[in-house]
Amino acid sequence: MIEEDLLDMPREAFEDIMDKIDLDDSPVGIDAKYTHALIIAYLRGISQRLDRLETMSVLSDPPTVHAH
Repeated sequence: MIEEDLLDMPREAFEDIMDKIDLDDSPVGIDAKYTHALIIAYLRGISQRLDRLETMSVLSDPPTVHAH
């Protein structure tokens, strides 16, 4: 789990990731397809985890009783 805001982290903290997505032949300096694939894969994982957490939350909440 990431505790620190990613925007506050120093650039050096991302060097390993930047090295992996670097592409010298690219005008922007990164392999855009690979980078987008990584982002999409992580977002899909986050979405699946969120779905599981929401399901667990719904299952663990007791039913609401309305008094009439």
